[in-house]
Amino acid sequence: MRNLVASLPVCALALMSISPASASDCLNNPDALGVSRVLEINTSDGPRFGTLQYKKTLDLGPKEVVLTFDDGPHPKNTQRVLAALKKECVKATFFPVGTMVQNYPDTLQAISNDGHTIGTHSWSHPNIGRMSMARATNQIERGFRTINAVVDQQIAPFFRFPGLNDSKIMKAYAAKRGYAIFSTDVSSDDWRGIGANTIIRRTMSRLHQKQSGIILFHDTKYATAAAIPALLQALKKGGYKIVHIVPEHTYGAVKSADAGADAAEQATVAELTTPRKSDGTSAVSMAKH
Repeated sequence: MRNLVASLPVCALALMSISPASASDCLNNPDALGVSRVLEINTSDGPRFGTLQYKKTLDLGPKEVVLTFDDGPHPKNTQRVLAALKKECVKATFFPVGTMVQNYPDTLQAISNDGHTIGTHSWSHPNIGRMSMARATNQIERGFRTINAVVDQQIAPFFRFPGLNDSKIMKAYAAKRGYAIFSTDVSSDDWRGIGANTIIRRTMSRLHQKQSGIILFHDTKYATAAAIPALLQALKKGGYKIVHIVPEHTYGAVKSADAGADAAEQATVAELTTPRKSDGTSAVSMAKH
């Protein structure tokens, strides 16, 4: 089965405007970087992308890059990132954290309004690779359901493990659920507390070696927000092209596949993703008695 297909949008992608945003589309910036093409991803068999950890990455040509942002939304820094992307008519993929989304839902909606792809980065950003399956499942599913509920359009079934800390059992779980897992090809190292100029220098140096790939940033970082405008200029000057990744089917379509699971599996997911009451029980468990 094909994992990837470069194509124009299909009806399932009504959640976002995914026509390539060429420089000519930027009314206030005719020299904008824009989006060269849209890459549609079939997540049905749980593909994994990013050569830092996995055997393959996205089907990108020479000098094609995908911009991704983790850990947000942040009320100030994410907005600055969005402004820089909008100025260049660039689309990115955001992997927000559930607890951050609860605190800043309007910022997540702004990401959606600008036509970016939204995946998830867990509920509270723990080391999922060291968790029991029950706790890890809770982190993944609660993250998806919370983030999907906040925006007025369907998110993508795209997931990135916090800290890139995966596990064999949870990779298999994601594949069964139809979630695409994203690692990276090029790290900006912005999580290390480095300055904007260092972020740009390291990113471009590593990208020059790879020539294409997924780039990982964190939109919670002040230095990252400061670096993005100049980094986009460096990409443009270097002849790089932006690819916007979108799902063939939205999270809603994947979620509906719960109906195909056996009753025990459905009950387990419902139990794990139901908010706990003060006495430690859940609404689901109470309903059973």
